[in-house]
This record gives sequence, structure tokens and C-alpha cells, in this order.
Amino acid sequence: MAACQEFVGKTISSFTIYEDTIDGPEICIEFTDGTVFSSCLKVSTALEAKTMRNEGGHPRLLKDYSTSPVAR
Repeated sequence: MAACQEFVGKTISSFTIYEDTIDGPEICIEFTDGTVFSSCLKVSTALEAKTMRNEGGHPRLLKDYSTSPVAR
């Protein structure tokens, strides 16, 4: 969650939802004082793969093949 307290009390002049941007859906809020807030829901894919060994009920990580998230 992101709490944006700096926008409390500001007056909105425009609110736009873009559904098909390159990164995913985006919301753009323009305020009467000239500031703009935008938020984009980025979708990404990551591979999580590990080799482990059970040692007396405690898993021990042997190798982590995981990758960083990749934007689609």
C-alpha cells in the first residue's frame, strides 16, 4: 500500500485511466496546482527455482536458479 498524504486537500482537475499502455494500466491525476500523480500497474514474470536437501527436517539450499522479474 502507498499512502500519499501530500495529496490530501488538493483539488483534482483531471482524472484519466489508460487501459493499454506498454507497462500496463495507468492512472493519471492532475491537480489544479499543476502537480500530477501517475500510477502504473506493471506486470512482470519471474522464475523461482531452487535445489534443496532435507537435513533432519530442515531444508538446506543447494542452489538458487531464480531470476529477477522481467517486464512483459
